[in-house]
Amino acid sequence: MTNRILSLAALTTLDVPPPEQVRIAAGAGYTHVGLRLLPATPADPDYDMLGDTAAVRDTLAALRETGIGVSDVEIVRLAPDFRLDDRMQLFLDTARRLGAAQVLVAGNDPDAPRAADNLARLAEAGRAHGLTMNLEPMPWTSVRNLAQALALIRASGRDDVGILVDALHFWRAGETLESLAAVPASALNYMQLCDAPAQPPESEAALIAQARGARMVPGEGGLDLHGLLRALPAGLPVSVEVPLGGELGKLPALVRARRLADAARACLHSVR
Repeated sequence: MTNRILSLAALTTLDVPPPEQVRIAAGAGYTHVGLRLLPATPADPDYDMLGDTAAVRDTLAALRETGIGVSDVEIVRLAPDFRLDDRMQLFLDTARRLGAAQVLVAGNDPDAPRAADNLARLAEAGRAHGLTMNLEPMPWTSVRNLAQALALIRASGRDDVGILVDALHFWRAGETLESLAAVPASALNYMQLCDAPAQPPESEAALIAQARGARMVPGEGGLDLHGLLRALPAGLPVSVEVPLGGELGKLPALVRARRLADAARACLHSVR
């Protein structure tokens, strides 16, 4: 895995601002970093990462200083009120300026025809900026699994939208390695690696809480990471998305990032 992209996902060290995330990624041995330009929830920090802001300029400086690349940016939600407005255009322009190639997209609109139309328009706008949209199935959203993601992409009429496989969401959605085989390799641009207890939480609220703040170090939980990694294309870029809870979550961001990078490499090495 010498040349494999290993990226520090935004959610893993969301407690520190993007310029520091970049430097932490470099210090922990990652090749890339994922950046969150738009908060995922109202409770998340907003680091003012749209447009020509001080935060964006400082992040660009950190990228130049460290040589770290930007693997992906997030998060665009296909919600009922989605608009390809000035703010979204600013998101796309900022992503291009930061050197990103991939954009994480969540499906939050129960109206599938409307969501498909919006996905098509978003993909077209992104292409003009050199960006590829990646739809991430999550069990509590309107795009719960791979089958629904594939259906939405087909309905959009686009052949340039990817599907993002997150290890936690994959197994919590009840997926199988056979269902993964239905996804064309050309639609897989990167994956998100983490671990969790084999037994899923008993409620949707607990599932969301686990996903957003209580995942486990790769190899220390009960998810079949080896099976999943073997089923994915060899060399697929890996984003380490592990927001830790408990005592581990209290460790300094750099310490967490290093531990997770070591664990991810060990996990990837074991399936070579």
